[in-house]
Amino acid sequence: MRFFIASVIILILAFVIKVDLQQGTIPMASFYQTEEKCEQQEELQYVAVQIQQDDTIYSLFAATPSPVKTTFPERLSQFYKLNPHLQLQTLIPGNTVLIPLISNTTKICAN
Repeated sequence: MRFFIASVIILILAFVIKVDLQQGTIPMASFYQTEEKCEQQEELQYVAVQIQQDDTIYSLFAATPSPVKTTFPERLSQFYKLNPHLQLQTLIPGNTVLIPLISNTTKICAN
């Protein structure tokens, strides 16, 4: 009977120590890190283009390909950031629009 009680106590102590080491105060104290505050700064390079008759956004993007691989939705969102007056409007011949070429994203972190 003593052997049974001693083995149960040893198992309970081993379980408590295991849980404390995995989820308790020791790992939290040794792996605590401060959070870094990071900001993303985006730099757009663009080209000014004059709209001709029957031009569309697709034809403008095809005429001025981006050297960096970007998807059409990404480039379209950059286009509307540069030309907010064109949202929900057609392209009017003779107007000048800005076409995005390269978007450099820089991450600035400070402690």
